[in-house]
Amino acid sequence: MKMPINKEQFLTIMKTVLNYAIVTSALVLGFAIGRYTSDFPPKKEVVVNPYQKAFSPGEISIAVNEANELMLIERKTGKYVMYSDQIGMTIFRMYTNRIYQNGKSNE
Repeated sequence: MKMPINKEQFLTIMKTVLNYAIVTSALVLGFAIGRYTSDFPPKKEVVVNPYQKAFSPGEISIAVNEANELMLIERKTGKYVMYSDQIGMTIFRMYTNRIYQNGKSNE
């Protein structure tokens, strides 16, 4: 006649089953999370080309900082675009030349 399992053997078997259940559930959960995140990747921000839209003088403010970098500030949103010092100085020279030519023609 077979003997029933004693308490120590039962606990040993249950610990082994519990360990396998924990490992299996961790693998299934990891797979599910990986599958979910691959279906829904984070949205990437769209880089807007600053040259894409031409602004009228009423829509933007123009500033030059101490490093002679040009800053165009959109008045509605407050967003700005920085340009290098060479671009800032070139535009400044064109602007002053236009003012000079207008003043010269009015004489």
